[in-house]
Amino acid sequence: MKNRSAFPSALCLLLAPGLLLASPKAAAQETSASPVTYEACVALIESDAASALEMAKTLQHRSGETEAGGAHCEALALKQLGRPAEAGKAFFNLAERLLRAEDALRSDIYAQAGDAWVLADEYDLAIRAYDNAIARMPDQAGFYEGRARVKALAGKWEGARDDAAEALARDPNFPAAMLIRSAASRTLGNPRAALADANHAVELNPHSPDALLERGLVHMALGDKASAWGDWSNAVRYAKETGRENDPAALAAAHYLSQ
Repeated sequence: MKNRSAFPSALCLLLAPGLLLASPKAAAQETSASPVTYEACVALIESDAASALEMAKTLQHRSGETEAGGAHCEALALKQLGRPAEAGKAFFNLAERLLRAEDALRSDIYAQAGDAWVLADEYDLAIRAYDNAIARMPDQAGFYEGRARVKALAGKWEGARDDAAEALARDPNFPAAMLIRSAASRTLGNPRAALADANHAVELNPHSPDALLERGLVHMALGDKASAWGDWSNAVRYAKETGRENDPAALAAAHYLSQ
């Protein structure tokens, strides 16, 4: 899937001439040391999200309430500040307003809304956001995987399995979708089907803690404790060897080994 953390500046050309440009008066007040642009706003988020949020509001004020760059930076800043519910709403509203943008661009922003709402445990809203992304780009495997992930977190395992299958129909070598379908099949009482997906995921990424963790769980569901222990041990070992001791999957594997 595309990186959804940035907002293509080319979209500005689709919306209005000079969309991200300050008014002449405001531009005169700027200096090269303190630019107020979309790019500067996004660059500031990681180090000072609160200031980025203020810059985003300035951008929106200059170009009106529908100023896309400022609205997108605002959503990113809200997410960074630990306000995912507000960020999801900001992303979603922006995608709704971008009527002149290409479907691919709007879909990415809908997906960002979904990802933000997941962090706020707003699963129904997240699914709605992914519904909109898929409606506009129905051939993109990543959006089906995203919706499958949300449904899995919400405990909607049949829907998660179906969406993961849709993702794999479009991209047969999509490890994240394989692991979701494996977890869904395992949870729904079909560990044999789960093992096929888990094995494929490990074949594609033999050092992946996520894949090894899931295959270990499948082995346990099949009553094969030795194989489960082997996968979990490898997950922990590979994580240590690559400096990822705090990887969530590796930590979960270590927890299972301690029981």
